[in-house]
Amino acid sequence: MSKPIYVTCLVSQGLFESEYYITVRDSSAYVDRSNVRVQPSPSNGDSVEGKVMAYLVDEKSDQALIELSGEPVVGGLRSWVPKADVTYAAYA
Repeated sequence: MSKPIYVTCLVSQGLFESEYYITVRDSSAYVDRSNVRVQPSPSNGDSVEGKVMAYLVDEKSDQALIELSGEPVVGGLRSWVPKADVTYAAYA
């Protein structure tokens, strides 16, 4: 698998206590809470900015193709994002 990275996302409560609902660009998914960095945690239906662990698949100029781990809701698990939204896991 590719190297793990963290990608800027919007974070909401998931259906279960163990997950968050995240949105990255045109994709959204339910992901395990252990794969999301967020402070403070979302509550009462609010969304907050956070970072979700993903995998770097490809890079082109100022864009990165990432793959999320989770259950897709809208779009797929892969999405092109600006490189400015990517942080390598060792530094996240």
